[in-house]
Amino acid sequence: MTKLDHKRISLAAAAVFGVLVVVPQILYASPADPPAGEADPTVCQDCHDTQAPAMKGTAHDVLAHAIVCTDCHTHTAAHVDDPDTYKPLNPAKLPADSTKAVCTRCHQNPHALNLYERDPHETADLACTACHQVHQHKHAYLLKDEQKDLCLSCHANVRQEFAKTSRHPVMDGVMECMDCHKEVAQSPKQRHPSGPTAVCVTCHGEFQGPFPFEHPAAVDYSTEEGGCMNCHSPHGSQYPRLLTQSYESPHYSLCSQCHSVPKHLNNLKHGTRWAGVPCNECHSDIHGSYTHRNLLDPSLESQGCLKAGCHK
Repeated sequence: MTKLDHKRISLAAAAVFGVLVVVPQILYASPADPPAGEADPTVCQDCHDTQAPAMKGTAHDVLAHAIVCTDCHTHTAAHVDDPDTYKPLNPAKLPADSTKAVCTRCHQNPHALNLYERDPHETADLACTACHQVHQHKHAYLLKDEQKDLCLSCHANVRQEFAKTSRHPVMDGVMECMDCHKEVAQSPKQRHPSGPTAVCVTCHGEFQGPFPFEHPAAVDYSTEEGGCMNCHSPHGSQYPRLLTQSYESPHYSLCSQCHSVPKHLNNLKHGTRWAGVPCNECHSDIHGSYTHRNLLDPSLESQGCLKAGCHK
């Protein structure tokens, strides 16, 4: 190799090294990507003097030193030196996954962590800031609006269900959306680790069981995809007791959608005695029974119904 070749290689190497050194400086000069490094967080309030009072009394109260500004807003040193050129990173303006990464540095609860995985808001690419506004405390949980109004701004179809005659009293102010939807360690099937029943029985504990004789439709861990919502609409229904179908004579559609038992309407022993009689006239323990596999009313024993050869 000649001296000329060595010289050419040296010049080429110097050129490459120069690019490697200069390009990062050019990139860092972009206002959209300021250099890393944090300023003294106490200087933030010299300019942003309205933000700190707005967060007073919240988990983000910088005046009470609950956190500091640079816990959420990074790359602040360059901003302090040259505010017009460099802007600190604002979590509210980042992609949803990046925003969630900032929030979950402190918020390690299931609600926040599941936004990465199975929560339905994750599949919609919604960040924490879609519902929460950090620099204010007008509403509970730092929500952007009153809870039901915020939820229904997206879930408009649910607002229509709450207008039905039988409904959970959310619009009446008796309960809130989060009373049921606060459980977020959810399965994709039923939005809850063991289905919706685990949520329902927090209020309707009398139907919790366990029962020796279960109604398969009422147990959400069965292979039949059971659970309360097989028979009940969670938000509202045109039928009483939030039922999904009519429970009226003569067909009792709610039950006959699963149970087709023609002999109940006409048989040799009963004739037409039970035609049009409500199912729960006999099957009173429809959520589960401690006494009978067919969920029959124990009082039927005194009428001879539960003797051998009948409904023993």
